[in-house]
Amino acid sequence: NIGGVVEAAVRGEPRFAIVCFFLSTLWEFLQIELVKAMHERKVLKGHYVQSGEDRLLFDKVEIPILIHLAAIGLYAWGCLSEFIYISTSDYGSDEVCIKSYNLPQLGSALVNEIGMTANSAPGQSRFLYLVYVVLCVALPILAHLIQMTFIIGRVQSRTVEALIRWASVVWCFAGIEVLVIGILAVQSKFEQFIVNVANIENDAFLGDIKSGLGSGFYVLIAYSVVACFLQFSLGIRRSSTPYTQMTSTMGQSGNEKENPV
Repeated sequence: NIGGVVEAAVRGEPRFAIVCFFLSTLWEFLQIELVKAMHERKVLKGHYVQSGEDRLLFDKVEIPILIHLAAIGLYAWGCLSEFIYISTSDYGSDEVCIKSYNLPQLGSALVNEIGMTANSAPGQSRFLYLVYVVLCVALPILAHLIQMTFIIGRVQSRTVEALIRWASVVWCFAGIEVLVIGILAVQSKFEQFIVNVANIENDAFLGDIKSGLGSGFYVLIAYSVVACFLQFSLGIRRSSTPYTQMTSTMGQSGNEKENPV
C-alpha cells in the first residue's frame, strides 16, 4: 500500500538476432526460387515445348473469380476484425483493462508512442515494422492484384502465363500463415511469456494478465486456406508434353538395344 496507483508497462524490444533470423529465412526462400528457376531453364527449356491447350483446375472461369472474391473478402474482414486482445487487472480487483488489436494495429504497436519511448533499438523496431507491413499487408495485396490481372487476361484470351508465376513467387513470401501460427504459439503461453520477458520473480506485481484470440484470427485462418487453394487452382496445367513422350521413346529405344530383333 503506497497510497496511489502505479502503472507498469512491459515492453519487448527487438535485438539484432531476430533481424538475422529474418534475413536468413529470406535468403533461404530466395535460394528456393533461384534453384527452381534454374531447373526450369536448364532442364525443361531444352525438352519442354508447349503443346495442346493449357487449362486451369476449373474449366469455368467463374469459379476462380468467386474464390478470388472470397479470399479478398476474408482478408479484409480478418484485417479489420479483432485479432488478439490482452486483459490486465490487479489481483482481487474487479476492474479489467482490455486492449485489443486488429492486424494493422498489431504492427503499429511496434512503433507507437509507448513502443518508442526510451527504446534502446529504435532502428530495429522500425525495421521490424517495415517487414511486418511488407509481408502481412503489401505482398498479400500485390499477389491478389496479380491474380486478378491473370484472371482478366484469361477471360480476354490473352497469354498471361508469366503473371501466375510471379504471383506464386510473391505469395511464397507473404506471411499471413506464419503470423497466424506465431500468434497462436505465443498466445498459448502468453502469461508465462510476459513474466519471462519482464524478468520479475514476483508475478503478483504485474497483476492478472490474460490474452485471447479475436474473431479476426479465425477469419484469417479461413483466408489462408482459401487463398492457398486459389493460388493452386490458378496454376497452368497441360494434358501431355513432348518431354514425357521423349522420355518414353528413349526408354523404348533402350529396350530395343538390349533386346535386338
